[in-house]
Amino acid sequence: MKITVEFLSLPNVAKMVGARTVTMDFSGRTVDELIHQVADRYGARVRQFLLDETGQLDPTLKVTVNKQDWIRRDQMDRLLGDGDTVTILMLVSGG
Repeated sequence: MKITVEFLSLPNVAKMVGARTVTMDFSGRTVDELIHQVADRYGARVRQFLLDETGQLDPTLKVTVNKQDWIRRDQMDRLLGDGDTVTILMLVSGG
């Protein structure tokens, strides 16, 4: 299936991937599998940005599916469908 992956507020990742948005052939089923496929496809430096030391989504990152469903770290088994858009972003705060 085809999945579009967007990298928002992640200029270093977008630079390493070569674009802010990529469309991938995805053979998995879940958000977690997609994140790992992106990390495998684009190498160790992208992996360091996306995953923590245990192999889970880095806690500073958030994921949405189709710009409406916010996926928590305990919901990474969410199933994806052909044509879905997954957005990976870093929420920035400050004061």
